[in-house]
Amino acid sequence: MMTIVATVLSGLLWLGGGGLHPIAGLTWLAPVPLLVLSLRVRPVVALSASAVAWVIGQAGVLGYYLGTLHLPVVAVAGVVLLGAGLASGTVLLARGLLLRGRTVTAVLAVPSLWVLGEYAASLLLPHGAWWSLAYTQASVRPVIQVTALAGVWGVTYLLIAAPIALASRRRAGLACLLALAALVGGWSLIRPTPGPSPLSPAVGLVALPQADDGLPLSEASGQELLGRYVPRVSGLAARGARVVVLPEKTFGVTPATLPRLVDAFRPVTSAGVRVVVGAVLRQGDTASNVALVLGAGVTTYTKQHLIPGLEDWLTPGRTDLVVDGHLGVAICKDLDFPGLVRRYRAQGATVMLVPALDFGSDGWLHSRMALVRGVESGLTVVRAANTGRLTVSDPTGRVRGEATTELLVPAFRAAVATPYSRLGDWFAWLALPLLLLALNSQFRRRERGVVPAARPTGTPGRPAASSVNREA
Repeated sequence: MMTIVATVLSGLLWLGGGGLHPIAGLTWLAPVPLLVLSLRVRPVVALSASAVAWVIGQAGVLGYYLGTLHLPVVAVAGVVLLGAGLASGTVLLARGLLLRGRTVTAVLAVPSLWVLGEYAASLLLPHGAWWSLAYTQASVRPVIQVTALAGVWGVTYLLIAAPIALASRRRAGLACLLALAALVGGWSLIRPTPGPSPLSPAVGLVALPQADDGLPLSEASGQELLGRYVPRVSGLAARGARVVVLPEKTFGVTPATLPRLVDAFRPVTSAGVRVVVGAVLRQGDTASNVALVLGAGVTTYTKQHLIPGLEDWLTPGRTDLVVDGHLGVAICKDLDFPGLVRRYRAQGATVMLVPALDFGSDGWLHSRMALVRGVESGLTVVRAANTGRLTVSDPTGRVRGEATTELLVPAFRAAVATPYSRLGDWFAWLALPLLLLALNSQFRRRERGVVPAARPTGTPGRPAASSVNREA
């Protein structure tokens, strides 16, 4: 019964603390029941309970993976198994160290297993850092500041270290927890805030309902949609917007119909306003997902990271685009890749202009993933998503504006230097020696005369074997 209760409780906590609308506090508590259970049962029971609990926690996103993203069943199974493996491995490794009395090692080194798992997935899978526990904390600004120092890997580390410390129920574990809390709080206090950095432009965002993606400007439906966007963009410009961003794949254009789009927005662009339009550009037999930056001329950015399966028919781009020396341009899924945003920051970008297209239910989560990219590299993110949210976030993770149809945000300090933007994934690499330390402590021979602090006394419902029976 104890095993069942712990498994279900952890599973429900992961269910509420993860998914598309996570409750941040539950994520910290989810592993605790499993870790406490693991100290009282055999390893195989702890492993099984951890795997089952993780699967329960994934129940809320399976429909999103399969029905919305149309991911292959094999891919979904792989993602679920990856999480189950990390959960089980973390619990078993922490169990072994805690039973040996090595509490500090358990708290400070075991989380490296999950960090390395997430980092490896970001390098090996085509989705970048899309899969991470860290995004569950996107609305908790003191915690998310850690990404400016260590990337999402630092937040994931904390999310695993804290429950291990709580489950240990020892002074050393609580001391580690207090030390980590002090470090997070200290970093949040001393982290530089945007000072004399350049101002962002006043930005406008607009997303109007449309029947389909990439409505061709050669057809009445595309022309009608363009007719609805023009007064909206003009109105935002009249209210002070110097840059206006439209969603991803708003129009379908060809070299022959592109002048129609340029002419429609010429009254605005001739006044010095930049208009960024997401479109599908067809040239001969190829199609690209592009952001058209309209100003004195037309500058084109092509989406570099396409969604596997859904965008296989498109040709990816290879080149970054920085406009006016400080306006970086990217499209939707590009922001799932921290390295791309760091690269833009190194090129002088202080603001990212991002046409996007969400799937309705994932609007909050994907907009907050973009927010985290901004905190990591210390820049402003302007993201206009159809069937999602229009958001503007500053370099400290504060949401400056959010809407679903139209948004205007005045200028503010746009950028700040961050260690992560300069050093990259140093913390993920630090996790490797930490994991080796944990494994060495787990598997090396016990020193003579040292008695483990605790050990399982038997499986639930079955008394422990007597010493006579063990000797026999």
